[in-house]
Amino acid sequence: MGSGKPPLILASGSPRRKALLEALGYPIRVAVPGVEEEGLPLPPKALAQALAPGLFGGGGAMLDLREVGEAEWKALKPLLESVPEGVPVLLLDPKPSPSRAAFYRNRERRDFPTPKGKDLVRHLENRAKRLGLRLPGGVAQYLASLEGDLEALERELEKLALLSPPLTLEKVEKVVALRPPLTGFDLVRSVLEKDPKEALLRLRRLKEEGEEPLRLLGALSWQFALLARAFFLLRENPRPKEEDLARLEAHPYAARRALEAAKRLTEEALKEALDALMEAEKRAKGGKDPWLALEAAVLRLAG
Repeated sequence: MGSGKPPLILASGSPRRKALLEALGYPIRVAVPGVEEEGLPLPPKALAQALAPGLFGGGGAMLDLREVGEAEWKALKPLLESVPEGVPVLLLDPKPSPSRAAFYRNRERRDFPTPKGKDLVRHLENRAKRLGLRLPGGVAQYLASLEGDLEALERELEKLALLSPPLTLEKVEKVVALRPPLTGFDLVRSVLEKDPKEALLRLRRLKEEGEEPLRLLGALSWQFALLARAFFLLRENPRPKEEDLARLEAHPYAARRALEAAKRLTEEALKEALDALMEAEKRAKGGKDPWLALEAAVLRLAG
């Protein structure tokens, strides 16, 4: 095959997913189960063809099983049980049914988790280049922080490619549909906006998600310490350069957000916030209810 990649057989999947994978260079054999599309064979026949040795070498296949039902699986399973030795078969099946899980139990399994951190940022930058999109570092870091899989992020990149340049963080935040995970910084923002109702709602949501109160107190203290460093950096240099961000000892994206927030702060407000958090930590570690101590600190800061 010209792409040098084994055929990807979409045993089940949407036409949009087919188009995306074709754009990545995978020759697609089948898009929808039970329907012969444009003369292409059904999934079992397509798989049998893919596994057979070809004119230019051995066979091989990648099979997307994310939306496959039991009837489809029963038709595919005998072919997978008799794959010749040395023929590679990659199955994409992050949430297998009980019958497929039983099939995998005695076979070699390799997990390929979604890239995270710097790897995910690098992936997004590479995908943006393929779309002809110039992705600023701060935007790539913001997208990497969102709650979504690679397909969802791909959709957002396609959307951003339609925007007129320059691509700013403000534009991106308005356009993307994915929700950023709630963090200590979101709680800090509602505190800084003097919105006690919103601050308590965010705090309760974090509690429902299983966050530990002492961990949250530590996160809030770290955020306000970051804001203090940003405040004094701005006092020293009202227009800090990219290289100055390292002095804030934080991820570049977090550092930029801190600089924006610090512009609206006073030294007195920062001192009061740090005092309130120290007092809350002392109460929590002294045997008082840590959640009550945290709520009291949040209300004091946001009031």
